[in-house]
Amino acid sequence: MMNWAVMHGYLATSPVPPLRFKPIARSRTLMDEELVLVWKRAGAIGHPYGTIVKLLILTGQRRGKIAGLRRSWISNDLVTFPSGFCKNKREHVIPLGRVARKVIDGIPGEGELSFPARGRTSTSYSGWGKAKAQFDAPLGIADYTLHDLRRTFSSQLAAFGTPIHVTEKLLNHVSGTQSGVAGVYNRYSYAAEMRSDVEAYEAHLEALIGPQN
Repeated sequence: MMNWAVMHGYLATSPVPPLRFKPIARSRTLMDEELVLVWKRAGAIGHPYGTIVKLLILTGQRRGKIAGLRRSWISNDLVTFPSGFCKNKREHVIPLGRVARKVIDGIPGEGELSFPARGRTSTSYSGWGKAKAQFDAPLGIADYTLHDLRRTFSSQLAAFGTPIHVTEKLLNHVSGTQSGVAGVYNRYSYAAEMRSDVEAYEAHLEALIGPQN
């Protein structure tokens, strides 16, 4: 408010000293038993929020990408997120494992949006706060966010020995091995490697939660 007053000439200087906030990097990943609880709760609470949570667990994508998923982006066992929809403005193609495909096939409705906002057909789901509070109430899992599911996915791939450049392809990261000169000249898609690692991840998940036939 004080900065606004200075900008508009109401004050010569702000009496409040400038504050600098350094974001705290999170490192939270869910333990296997926590992941099982979240998965089962997602199944119990159902569509749309529960379905979104399942796909976050299965794909490691950001919540906005999954909530905005269009049916036309899905072809066979691939999802192609257009460049304009991605944080880094790069088209992103990911393989769908059998379990993820089953979850997507079970999404009700026939409209273009997989997760439309309630009472709307052209706006994606966005009711995060209230839905997560309701979702978390019976779980007893401390201090976790939906983004921690993405970190858990990435960490599990690392435990399998997935090369970092394959993980970055799955997550659509452009840092590290996908940036700079490497990102310009290495145009290989790593499609086969991504599919293999997604299948290994789903097999690990099914070992925890039971077969998803």
